[in-house]
Amino acid sequence: MSNLFDLSSFKHHLSTHWLGQDFRYFETVPSTNTYIKKLTADSVQHGTVVLADNQTRGRGQYQREWEIDPNENLTFSIVLKPTEATGIHTLTLACALCIVEMVDNLEYGTQVSIKWPNDVRIKNKKVAGLLTESVFLGNKIERLIIGIGININQRKFSGELHQKATSLRLATGRRHLREQLLNELLRRIEFKYHLWNRKLPVLYRQINRKIEGYGQWIRLVVDGKVQEDSYKLLGINEAGMLLLLNREGGIESFSYEQIRIITN
Repeated sequence: MSNLFDLSSFKHHLSTHWLGQDFRYFETVPSTNTYIKKLTADSVQHGTVVLADNQTRGRGQYQREWEIDPNENLTFSIVLKPTEATGIHTLTLACALCIVEMVDNLEYGTQVSIKWPNDVRIKNKKVAGLLTESVFLGNKIERLIIGIGININQRKFSGELHQKATSLRLATGRRHLREQLLNELLRRIEFKYHLWNRKLPVLYRQINRKIEGYGQWIRLVVDGKVQEDSYKLLGINEAGMLLLLNREGGIESFSYEQIRIITN
């Protein structure tokens, strides 16, 4: 089919040093994250990228299924092998930031933001989602798998998703070359990984500016329960914990699994 991912064009323009240099393409797999998890430690490397034009069992956060039209979007997973597990969620947010920057670079005046903990939205509609999974050997992290799904050229969504989801094509009014966008995205992720690995504060500032509700008084859902009080969203720290100012002036921190943010 003409809409299949053009592997030769992608590889010809790939400009990264290590991310995506080991690139594996499939027309169809159940899930790229699941595929990577089943591989032995020595069969994947730091920077391996696995992309599929169609995922029959693609998953989002909390085991939600991810609806995609085959050959129209970007659904892939990247393998990272950090030396420590501290601040792993910040890597997920850094990848989300790269998607935001990529969309901003299209210069269509779209309002792009990160919805805590791992979605990217355009004008309050989801355009991308991320799912991070870890593989441990004992208490040491062996590999980190970040699954990314981005709606690129999809033109319609079924059921409730019609009100909640969008694509770059719907947002900008034109088709986009997936190979070109993936090249740009991997280049940005590789650079952000460098910032994360060196724990440079600029990365946290960049992420915080794009999180929905940053600097505002918001409502929280903590461990499934809506909190009565409101909190001021201060952003993340180096460990990827979300910092919030309570009404008494105290600062509280939460892991990404604990909370959901309710913004106006």
